[in-house]
Amino acid sequence: MDVNTSADTQSKLFTPIVINGLHIKNRIVKAPTMESMATEDGAPTDQLIRHYKRAAKGECGLMMMGLCYVNKEGKAYFSENGIYDDKLIPEWKRFTDEIHEVGGKIVMQISHGGRQVDPRLLEGRKGKAPSSAPNLLHLYRPQKLEDSEIIGIIRDFGAAAGRVKEAGFDAVQIHSSGGYLLAGFLSPITNWRKDAWGGDEKRRFHLFEEVYKSVRQNVGTDYPVFAKIHLGDFLIMGHPFPANYQAALSMQELGVDAIEIAIGIMENCTITFSKGEMPVSIIDDHIGPFMKNYWKAVALCYKPFSKVKKPYFQTAALELKRKGLAIPLLLAGGIRRFDEAEHIIASKTADLVGMSRPIIREPNLPQRWMRGDRRDSTCISCNKCLLDMGINANPIRCHYKEGASG
Repeated sequence: MDVNTSADTQSKLFTPIVINGLHIKNRIVKAPTMESMATEDGAPTDQLIRHYKRAAKGECGLMMMGLCYVNKEGKAYFSENGIYDDKLIPEWKRFTDEIHEVGGKIVMQISHGGRQVDPRLLEGRKGKAPSSAPNLLHLYRPQKLEDSEIIGIIRDFGAAAGRVKEAGFDAVQIHSSGGYLLAGFLSPITNWRKDAWGGDEKRRFHLFEEVYKSVRQNVGTDYPVFAKIHLGDFLIMGHPFPANYQAALSMQELGVDAIEIAIGIMENCTITFSKGEMPVSIIDDHIGPFMKNYWKAVALCYKPFSKVKKPYFQTAALELKRKGLAIPLLLAGGIRRFDEAEHIIASKTADLVGMSRPIIREPNLPQRWMRGDRRDSTCISCNKCLLDMGINANPIRCHYKEGASG
């Protein structure tokens, strides 16, 4: 147990950073995670406001929202945040005003669900994706997007980013990770196209390039645009497979202001970007006995690979820096100890550290560390928060009771 009676003013973790005019007071970021707290049409609720105000008061330097859909077809989950229509701007402006009143800085992550849209939302329709690569989480095949639909999605991302800025968010993040639509185009495993949008690495990157240009056109050059990059579908001994480092470097060349890295898709999230348990027992019976038994079998296969031993994208971050990434890099995934977070910043492995499940459990964790109490996060990576939210459509919360604080 590491308990310090006074804050360490020499800590690199609590130094400020500026990204395209955005002043961030420390290097701790509440990493993006779907909250399942929006209204049916995607507007923020008072519950969502309270959720982020707690993290802001807990001294997170920056907070990133999870999954805000840019058009109705891209809605992946029940109670997901939406930014697809101008009518939502006043509601989100009320949200950002509340966050700024308590000193918080907030980023909206704009996304399209692609092949990972929950089939219960499709009502018999097919999800849209680069190709018909099957979704092994929900066991269905999506429909290949036509060129005209892709052009429409590019416009939707740009228009959504304009709304994000108008609503008072401090920055926007383009979600191109986790197996969602833009990540699906980056991966040769899910993008089988042989046209302008696929066939080689450059063409698989084409959609992100056009989305970025549309976003930048709508927000201007002086507004921070972040991206979450899909480095690979699988995590093998700390390395992404198939490796996608060039896409991150291409984002830098385009003018993206900061990058967050992740590895994995929803089918393997508990052994990639959300390492930990796969608690199928928490899932409601509405999914049916076949799917529940299917997921139990998957959980059994994943168990040997699910342990959280250290920040699990650290090797990939070092490799990306070695290859020439110079813009600010956010590293999240498996960070539970102050010493780990401090080392990541002090060694320049990354410029920001992200935590999601630890902040869900302890919104005041950054404040606790800043004041000198350097005990580890009490998050045990049980993942009940994620499955209860993603499958049962309940608002995200910590389910582990022992030792909670804040």
